Amino acid sequence: MKPKVIRALGVVSALLFLGVLIAFAQPKGETVKVKGEVVDLWCFLEGGDRGADHKQCAISCAKAGNPIGLVTEKDEVYVMMGLKDHQPGKEVLLEKMAETVTVEGTLVKKGGVQVIYVSSVK
Repeated sequence: MKPKVIRALGVVSALLFLGVLIAFAQPKGETVKVKGEVVDLWCFLEGGDRGADHKQCAISCAKAGNPIGLVTEKDEVYVMMGLKDHQPGKEVLLEKMAETVTVEGTLVKKGGVQVIYVSSVK
């Protein structure tokens, strides 16, 4: 009887620990919907490059690992990240480079940087 109880307590403890890890892994911030153009931040910040004429370059840069951003009509810039643990923005937005989209997700602001952890793209 004791080994079963000990095993059950071990399983319950592991599940509680996993639940705590999952809770802390989620970004803390407000849920937002933001509309803007998907850009690769390297070219956008360096030379203002964006739009349909820059689409193939933006895709190449994103595939190479450059961060992806969203630029609104008011020139607000957001860094895009996936909602899954350490998921880069290209995992959710690569096919939308140079397009105007509406993203929904969790906005986190820290040290002057605005990041949206994307949960959906329309």
